[in-house]
Amino acid sequence: MKEQPRSDLNTLQALRESEQRFRALVTASSDVVYRMSADWSEMRHLNGREFIADTHEPNRNWMERYIHPADRALVQVAIEKAIRQRRVFDLEHRVILADGSLGWTHSRAVPMIDDAGAITEWIGMASNVTDRKLAADAFAQQRRLYEAILTNTPDLAYIWDLDHRFIYANEGLLKMWGKSWAEAIGKNCLELGYEPWHAEMHGREIEQVKATKLPVRGEVPFTGTYGRRHYDYLLVPVTGEDGEVIAVAGTTRDVTERKQLESSLVEADRRKDEFLATLAHELRNPLAPIRNAVHLIKMRDPQDETVRRARDLIDRQLQHLIRLVDDLLEVSRITHGQVNLRVEKIRLRDVLDDALEVVRPSAMARHHRLCFELPPPDLFLTGDSTRLSQVFQNLLDNAVKYTPEGGEISLTAQRHGDEVAVTVRDNGIGISPEVQARIFELFTRVHPSDHIKTSGLGIGLALARQLVKLHAGRLEVRSAGAGSGSEFVATLPLDAFPVVETSEPSQPAGTVVQKQRVLVVDDNRDAAESLAMILSLSGCEVAVAFNGLQALEQIRIFRPDIALMDIGMPGMDGYEVAQRIRAEPSTRDLALVALTGWGQADDKDRAASVGFDRHLTKPVDPAELDAVLTLKRKGSEQKGSELFSVSGK
Repeated sequence: MKEQPRSDLNTLQALRESEQRFRALVTASSDVVYRMSADWSEMRHLNGREFIADTHEPNRNWMERYIHPADRALVQVAIEKAIRQRRVFDLEHRVILADGSLGWTHSRAVPMIDDAGAITEWIGMASNVTDRKLAADAFAQQRRLYEAILTNTPDLAYIWDLDHRFIYANEGLLKMWGKSWAEAIGKNCLELGYEPWHAEMHGREIEQVKATKLPVRGEVPFTGTYGRRHYDYLLVPVTGEDGEVIAVAGTTRDVTERKQLESSLVEADRRKDEFLATLAHELRNPLAPIRNAVHLIKMRDPQDETVRRARDLIDRQLQHLIRLVDDLLEVSRITHGQVNLRVEKIRLRDVLDDALEVVRPSAMARHHRLCFELPPPDLFLTGDSTRLSQVFQNLLDNAVKYTPEGGEISLTAQRHGDEVAVTVRDNGIGISPEVQARIFELFTRVHPSDHIKTSGLGIGLALARQLVKLHAGRLEVRSAGAGSGSEFVATLPLDAFPVVETSEPSQPAGTVVQKQRVLVVDDNRDAAESLAMILSLSGCEVAVAFNGLQALEQIRIFRPDIALMDIGMPGMDGYEVAQRIRAEPSTRDLALVALTGWGQADDKDRAASVGFDRHLTKPVDPAELDAVLTLKRKGSEQKGSELFSVSGK
């Protein structure tokens, strides 16, 4: 037998040794292990580890069998580079798994080189990195999503590390700073141009979030590339797996326009209040002499029944108008239920009679048929008779407004245990469900058909419900819809409040305990002269002045015990007159009462600050006038503010 050349024997020995190494590697490794020919044209062996299919026989179609079509060119380029450079093949690429699905592998193969320096084959290992790759892709996709959101949001987003340095800032924040990523990241607030107080504030807040693990919210002005703007911000903790704070993240929103709008609304509200105060003042001024005139007629006690009825009608309507002026001025007070009640024991029948008397003329003018079922005379409530009368006047007035001519309106009162239900029903235009839902809101009006003309501010029903609530009751509306009429039911408890017993006045209204020297100061001559007439009939000695200078002169000559003074006079107003009076030793103890159409809290405070002892709002109630006529300033030990605390409206 012919012996093989030694070189061939060496080659076979090398192959056997290579095979042994390969098998040892396959046994020891959990990864895919493969062998390739020197030029990678043939896969000699592959143990797929159930990841990809095994190859026990040489296979020249391994590329088509294992490599994803889209990655074959990439793999080929990497092979050629490895062969050319005689270096390790190292590539992450897609492969076709044993079940035919798509996976990812990280493949590394090293060349086996013989003594002559030639590559004899390649030994490779491939790891299954499908899960990692998919997770990385998902993370990258999520990161791109977050980046898209953070880049395009109008909010500013950022993250501080625990040393108060920015480790992230979105595009919006970088633009606001006017900085690039490289210029901003790693810097703290002070280094980025924040004002010292601002930087210190955020420093304290970061420490607070770290310590409490709770969010912090605030608003702050900042001057950036967009000028001085106002920002709302929220800082939250970023925690690690152990629950400890590892960073502080924040979002900031530009709220400049909102703040400007809020300022505009505040200014508009201020202007509204100013307008209402002026309107009320202008309305109260003519109401004052009218009320004085009615009181003068009462004091004369006319014998003619027609005159008495006319006087009483004017008085009722005047009271209603005064209430409307007060409510118009205090709309916000109404919405919060801050209406003061004068609680006393009242007969419900009298309250309803008053309401019917007020509404009857307008109902008759529209040819309405009024049907009423009044409660028995012995049914009493505890409450404010004027306010409750106002409730039922509003309900009846609404029924008159929204009931066509010739319609029917009814008022009934029925007792149910410890409550009484007063129902006002009409067969008018009705109320749609959507309007019913907001009928008791301020300035809401039923939208009548074109042939029904109405007037009003839309505050009547809102006020009525608030007043009923203040009497521990409830007011409800019912209507089947447009054209079906409507009914309002006010349910009131029969004993909601304790009755405060008041002693009867020792003298009839319009008289005073003792004769007083009174100075009346008002630039409205009708108001001044009518009030002077009332005081004279009450037994007072009265002088009148129509401006500030005349008031000071009359005080010097007349030497009054008390001065009733208007505020809004031309030239020298009532405030200046009061200050001059208090500045003179001879007049500083004079009792001063502001009698004015300006009736808001600020007006009362200002009056007290310049030395007035009381503040009464026009048109003054005769009973309140009698009360202040007993006021006598006795010296510095009796402080004006103490007297002021028991003033009238």
